[in-house]
This record gives sequence, structure tokens and C-alpha cells, in this order.
Amino acid sequence: MIRATGITVRRSGRNLVDGADIAAAAGELTVIVGPNGAGKSTLLRVLGGDIAADAGETVLLDRPLRHWRRGEIARWRAVLPQGSALNFAFRVRDVVRLGRLPFPPSPEDGAIAARALSTVGLHGFGERLYPNLSGGEQRRVQLARVLAQADDALRAGRGVLLLDEPTANLDPAHGLAALREARRMARAGLTVLAVVHDVNLAAPFADRFIGMREGRVAFSGPPHEALTPENLRTVYGVETAVLRHPGMDCPLVAFLPGAAERA
Repeated sequence: MIRATGITVRRSGRNLVDGADIAAAAGELTVIVGPNGAGKSTLLRVLGGDIAADAGETVLLDRPLRHWRRGEIARWRAVLPQGSALNFAFRVRDVVRLGRLPFPPSPEDGAIAARALSTVGLHGFGERLYPNLSGGEQRRVQLARVLAQADDALRAGRGVLLLDEPTANLDPAHGLAALREARRMARAGLTVLAVVHDVNLAAPFADRFIGMREGRVAFSGPPHEALTPENLRTVYGVETAVLRHPGMDCPLVAFLPGAAERA
């Protein structure tokens, strides 16, 4: 699991994250939502150990983050960053196999990479050159790299998966597939935390939503409790109608024209 208390990150005299307290449980998919600049990605980078907070503490898998060695933590937590620039003419299979670098070389690495590519719908893409792919295909390759890194944790039924906008550049079908895979990994025992902008895309898969505004946590809870017009007005500053789809056990959010006063 992940537990973070009082997380504060200061840059250029302002708080990008301001005293944030969050918790994400093993076996659940927790989704962070909020407007641009709310501190979502910065918070995710703190939780993954990529940057240090100016204040607060993070506990990862029942152990304070500061007690993890960098090489060790890479075997138990995998991170999909918001952007992954790679301009070298690497083959797709080699990009995915970068996810296996934290582990001793194994004859299984090739099979793990191939399985990850199949999971994201890119079977047969291994020999293609990464820069020649579309933006959406590159995003799916990066997701496959993360899945290859998380393979050992998945088999152990214990680990952390941090996904920053896993549906970015993806069409609806592949966006749904990415979130479906995130939930599957959560159900296998991992703690999965994802930043997602499309509330409705995430709603059928999320066990819990965390809403952020101006570096602070504005709300947290299961979808039916978290996705209310009041909470969404607080973080986005717009009016919404929250509906219940007759064929789905999750809220359906309609964003309405016109700005609302922020709470």
C-alpha cells in the first residue's frame, strides 16, 4: 500500500503540493483527478521516489520511502511518467526490455517483453522502430515497458504501479484497455495509483477517486461518494450533472457549459 502524510513540494516560492494526505490500498485502483496544475503529477513523482518532498512522509509497502535503496525500489514499483521522450532508433522490443533492467538478466526477459506487448495490443510490433510509431502506439509501448518491469511484483502479488495519464494519446478503445489492465493488476494484489483526466473513462474501473486542486487534496472516496457535483465544482470550477447509467454501477458525469464559482 501507499500512505503519504503532509506532502509538500515547493518550487520558485510556491507550493506545487501543499500538505497532501493520501492513501492507496493494495488490491485497488485509485485514480487522481483534477485540473491542470493541481499537483497531481508532482505528487505521483514524490510517491515513486523520483523527487524528494520538502515536507511530509511517504510509506511504500509498509516501509518509509527514505529507507528504500533506489535499485531495490525499482523491483517493487513501476512508474509510467507523463512523458517519455525517446528519439533514438530503438526497436520496440528493446524499449520494452528496458523495464527488465532492475533485475538480473534472465532467459525469460524476452518472453516477458513479448507478453507485455501482446497485453497492450502490439503483438508483432517488436521489430519496428520506436520513433516511427504513432503517438498512441508509443504510449502503449511505454505502458508495455512498465508492465514488463512490474511482472515480478505481479507474480509475487505485492508491489506498486504508478501511472501518470496512462490514457493520454489513446483512442477510447485502447484507453479502456489500459484502465482494464490497471484494474486487473490491482486485483492481483498490486497497489495501483493513476492520474487520469477523463473522469468517465476511469469511473467503471476505479475503486477510489482522489480530487486535487491547487496542490491540496479536495476529496477522496469511492466513485459514488467522490464524484458529486459539489466536489467536481470545487476542483474544476464547472457545473456538472452526475447521472447513474442503467447498465453500469458507476457515476456518469456530464460537464455543463458555463463556469461556476469555485467553492
